[in-house]
Amino acid sequence: MHYSTEAIVLKNIPYGEADLIVTYLTKNYGLLNLFAKSPRKIKSRFGSSLEPLTYSEISFIGKEDNLQKIIQSDIIHSFQTIRENYRLFLRIANTLRFLIQALPKKEPNSELFYLLLNMLFYLEKSTKPDNYILFLKVRGLSILGYLPDFKNCGVCRQELKEEFYYSSGFIICKKCSSSYNYSSSTLPIPISQGVIKLLNEMSRWTMNFLERVRISDKLSNEMEKFIQSHISTVLGYNKTWDTEKSIIAS
Repeated sequence: MHYSTEAIVLKNIPYGEADLIVTYLTKNYGLLNLFAKSPRKIKSRFGSSLEPLTYSEISFIGKEDNLQKIIQSDIIHSFQTIRENYRLFLRIANTLRFLIQALPKKEPNSELFYLLLNMLFYLEKSTKPDNYILFLKVRGLSILGYLPDFKNCGVCRQELKEEFYYSSGFIICKKCSSSYNYSSSTLPIPISQGVIKLLNEMSRWTMNFLERVRISDKLSNEMEKFIQSHISTVLGYNKTWDTEKSIIAS
């Protein structure tokens, strides 16, 4: 079978002496791992089209239940300026790690594809890249159904007011935080009203609004810690997001 689709490279991994396994988020087929023959050779026809973040039109062949093979990759937009910004590239990498972990393979998700693609275009010119990366994480969690309810307590279902805590994948009220039966690894973490308010507001924002928003460093850091804790819970791992160098190999 022959397939074609638009795709964004999430990562690539060396395979043998000159081959690669390339992980894509595609428009039509969702998350794919594809085999690329000899792209690491100097005269490879793939050129730089398999570099992380590259947006391309790809063609591939093979049976769906096997490792399919890339036969053509034409760059639409390279996003090279983002890759050359080391700090920004690493910031994006931890979000891509989440997508790779959370997305089921070969299930189309055009909403998430365009969310990532549009964010990359905005990031090329943005003076506030952290806003876009934070937005991508929150909106990505929402699209994938992992964003916790931030309006009602996850235990008693009453409306959340005043003090909030996070534990076991949901947000809980002060009363339930003192009586809930926790394990040693799920002790409640206090969350400020600012984080709850920002989560609520972000659900209504569009990307072109992000350049005009100022999120304080304190609130941004608190939101990042909350999101990291939540993703570690829902995906079942406790690694920090400070390992970007091992996430995307080029």
